[in-house]
Amino acid sequence: MAAAHAPWILSTGTWDTGRLVRVLRNDAEAPKGGNKSDAGSGAVGSPFGSRLRAVRQRRGLAQKDLAGPGVSMSYVSRLESGDRLPSPSVIARLAEVLQVDPRELTGETRSASTEQAALRWCEVALAYREGEPRRAVELLDAIEPKEDPPLFAWSVRWLRAVLIMCVSDPAEALAALDELRAGWSPGPAVDVVVEVQRAQVLWELGLSAEAVRAARTAVELSESTDIADRWRVRLRALVALCCHAARSGRAAEAEQALEQLDEALEVAGGGRLAISAWWARAAVTERLGDSARAHASITKALELLDQQDCGGLLRSQVLLTAAAIGLRLPEPDTGGAERALERVRAVSGNRWPRIAARAEAVRAELALHRRQPELCWSAADAALATGALELEDQLRCHLLRVQAVDLAGDRDRLAAAKQALRAALESVRPAAVDPALWRDIARVALRG
Repeated sequence: MAAAHAPWILSTGTWDTGRLVRVLRNDAEAPKGGNKSDAGSGAVGSPFGSRLRAVRQRRGLAQKDLAGPGVSMSYVSRLESGDRLPSPSVIARLAEVLQVDPRELTGETRSASTEQAALRWCEVALAYREGEPRRAVELLDAIEPKEDPPLFAWSVRWLRAVLIMCVSDPAEALAALDELRAGWSPGPAVDVVVEVQRAQVLWELGLSAEAVRAARTAVELSESTDIADRWRVRLRALVALCCHAARSGRAAEAEQALEQLDEALEVAGGGRLAISAWWARAAVTERLGDSARAHASITKALELLDQQDCGGLLRSQVLLTAAAIGLRLPEPDTGGAERALERVRAVSGNRWPRIAARAEAVRAELALHRRQPELCWSAADAALATGALELEDQLRCHLLRVQAVDLAGDRDRLAAAKQALRAALESVRPAAVDPALWRDIARVALRG
């Protein structure tokens, strides 16, 4: 809807009812007669409903929360489905409840081109964060220059949030992302990206249930956009839901999300996002105990990786996951794991502390398979010393230390290693730990 309508509708704070109805109906002339309260009867497919649903979901509200005098829950449902269009008074009340400018609901402050441009802004910042400046520049070149003050203000806030995430301050990053949610939005496609990032930050803060909820909201929002890149948005949301549901011990929800992810991957083709999706699928299926499916998924990710000129961060992440999955097969692929670790070293060096730490953890696991206890101990120690490992990887390294000294027959270090493992367990929920890892820890505990 053209932004030129805005002065007619909201000039000096006064609603021009006739023009508003025509704007909402997307009609050149207002219909003759009719009851004003039934404005828009039969206007199935109106974009107003999609905008209302997207804003409501972003606020974390149910349809019943919008109900009130003159606006029933069933009427809200009909508005969102496009069966009805609202009167100006209804728009004003809904905007008040949702705490947004009424123009956000009428679509006067954004368009499909604005939403597409904002989505590219999102991807520019993410590309830079993930070590791909060339791709960030290419995305910037694809943004058509235009005067759009709301988009510019939004873009500044988004870039600020991403840069805060780069300096590893999850609490401040969450506040910045929540500020984005509370203000003007270019559209549901962009809201998906914000929710995906919120899910990651919430996970880093130890709020796993909230992380799953944010990822679930992202998937719901992905159904509210009709831009050309809708499949990319949905794929990103489903990857987030699969990962956070699995890591939170919600196996049933993770399996359901995987089914949807498989459908989305059918149209994804190649490219960086497809690599990320296959990589995530591998990690999730391994966690769910399906090593064969995990191996097939990571093999597909590696095939696409060899065809794509992507950044070192993603390449390192995929290679490390491939090495770990290979070591946990019924017949461990130690040679493949060693080659993957060498490639990681060549690609990443010490640019990313978390990658370096995970590489040491996988190296320790490889050393244990090769019955090299001292190398296993030193690599696990080096990984823990970085302070960059997530809790589950910390647990794995503590377990590897116990297994290493047990293999070496070092009774002096064994007691201390077990004590360190018990201390690490105190801050971890069993449901949030890889079941296979938890079983290995239980076996160690049962041996006394």
